Amino acid sequence: MSQSNPSPGGHTSLLEEYLLANQPSDSEASSEEEEDPNAPAEDFTKEGITAKRVVLCLSKSIVSLVSSVDGKPLFACTGTVVDHVGSATLILTSATLVSKPGIDYEAYGANEVKIEVLLHNKRTIHGCLAMCNLQYNIAVVTVDSQLDLPMVTLNDFPDCYSLLVRPVIAVGRDTKYGLLVRHGNMIRKSSKLDCSEILVCTCPVSKTFIGGLVMDFERRIVGITFWGNDTTPIVPVEIAARCLQHFKCFRILKQPCLCIRGHALHTMELSNLGKICYMFPDLCCGMGIVVDKVVTHATPPLPPPPARCGTDGVENRTRALLVVVSISGELSENCGSIQVGDIIHSIDGIALHSVAQLTAMLLDAMLVAIRSQNTVTLQASIRRFRDKSKPVAVLNIHENHSVECDKSFNRWRLP
Repeated sequence: MSQSNPSPGGHTSLLEEYLLANQPSDSEASSEEEEDPNAPAEDFTKEGITAKRVVLCLSKSIVSLVSSVDGKPLFACTGTVVDHVGSATLILTSATLVSKPGIDYEAYGANEVKIEVLLHNKRTIHGCLAMCNLQYNIAVVTVDSQLDLPMVTLNDFPDCYSLLVRPVIAVGRDTKYGLLVRHGNMIRKSSKLDCSEILVCTCPVSKTFIGGLVMDFERRIVGITFWGNDTTPIVPVEIAARCLQHFKCFRILKQPCLCIRGHALHTMELSNLGKICYMFPDLCCGMGIVVDKVVTHATPPLPPPPARCGTDGVENRTRALLVVVSISGELSENCGSIQVGDIIHSIDGIALHSVAQLTAMLLDAMLVAIRSQNTVTLQASIRRFRDKSKPVAVLNIHENHSVECDKSFNRWRLP
């Protein structure tokens, strides 16, 4: 087996150990090279050439990350430089980087995991885990800001953007091959993962792309890549941007306890969608969120959290409360008057086109509520198919340390 050149100073870095551990023997090299999913594909189609041109301008912002525990390689994936705060540069990536293998809801803390970051110029630097949110599979890693790395800005989609089927590009960085590019299309299909906010595309990515960006050909960021057998799940940019914003404010993600699972109305079968739109013509554009499940119980009360949660980089508890008051004045925690089968058409007059949009609005409201230490009130306009009614739920959002949100329903286990 050939050996990597030692790092400056004479020692072998974690990155080199990772490469050595995954390097084939001479007898296996020829066959494995043909099967390597990260080997750059020679794509000379118009879309392939254009995709490379689009991505090259972001190359310096795309990094490779390798994690290890007790000297043993854990995972390697992609990350993106998204901000500079004080003396730190923030890299957004996937929580899979530090997730404990075979365990759905646990991750290593900052003091347990070692992270090395490979830059565009092949320089390797040390990274620190600053936040890990297992609900949305998002992590933030920090490095020294003196490196002058350009950052990528995360902006929300234009209205109705997620309803459109369009070509997109997945971006990754591999420890062996460098910058990676795959292109495909957004598709209006539900993910096999149990996260309601997930988008889906057809970019043929490998696990190395996990944590990297998906963007369109106009360089609009669509979201953060995960990995699946048939299609590629994407954490929408609205969620990724709120995770980053909450991290900069609170060091964790403050999630409202809206115990509702649902899906976008426009993803329904055409025959069912036609029946709904006949009864409610204002839903004919496919705007709205169909409520599939309402969780009516809360977890036992917890003692107040410390002043700063998640100091080890892992967000183990999220404590906040969303109280919904029906228009008639009936009060109940969490979902209130919202029922299974309801269609949440709009929030404060803004029509909903995706579950991610709804989640983003609630996270924004939570941010305002905590900063102002006041309750934030939102009005949810409901369309109820069973009795043709249009009730309105009043959502009062505020922080409450006596309730813990159940985050265990979003699982990100690799196939």
